Amino acid sequence: MRRKINLILLLVALFSLSAEAKRTVVNEQGDTVKYLYPKFNGITVNVDLFSPLSNVFGQKYGNYEMSLDAGFYNRFYPIYEVGVCYGNDTPNDYNYTYHVEPSFYNRIGLNYNIMYNKNIPGMLFVGLRYGLSVAKYDIRNVSINSSYWDDRQTGLTINGGRSVAHWGEILLGLQMNAYRGFMIGWSVRYKILFAASQNGNAKPWIIPGFGKRNNPLGVTFTVGYRITPKKKALPSVADETDK
Repeated sequence: MRRKINLILLLVALFSLSAEAKRTVVNEQGDTVKYLYPKFNGITVNVDLFSPLSNVFGQKYGNYEMSLDAGFYNRFYPIYEVGVCYGNDTPNDYNYTYHVEPSFYNRIGLNYNIMYNKNIPGMLFVGLRYGLSVAKYDIRNVSINSSYWDDRQTGLTINGGRSVAHWGEILLGLQMNAYRGFMIGWSVRYKILFAASQNGNAKPWIIPGFGKRNNPLGVTFTVGYRITPKKKALPSVADETDK
């Protein structure tokens, strides 16, 4: 409950930024305007490479995802993230292997560009996400020690687990234009698990899109491409004279 209250307070603080007093800047034509950038400034498709790279170095689960966002005034970026997760991990000091079938997850949210009126090839942003996933999982290679018979049973399996989970995320990130619309970026995320259903006492250990349930931190490293609308050509002096 305390985590949920903290999340609500952070939500209020974030969205209060969007209700700040109007700023005015001077554009290239010398006009005083509220926003330096147009109302719609493009869409971006990103792919996260952090989890696949982590798998190369031994991580036992993976979230493979892509995202799509749209920019407005270079300030507000509604975003949708979708991915698939799998896992086959034996937690330290536990007597089982947790296996999750390839499962889809979704996140929806908003990035807020703190540097929205700066003429720089990128953005520094804070963001919010709401995530939802449905997963099937098994508990495999369960070993049980019997103090009565002084025996150890191994190879037991609990099949058919199903979990519906939802959570929130608060993040800080940076995205830069590397070359002609090709973007690179990263984000650091703090995740708050709201709920994750389970079968009996077999709690889901890895939650698609969230990661390990006992680790609230996450990182992404993305590459992508931004499609921007063509700029309208300004009227020439000759055109103005002909009128």
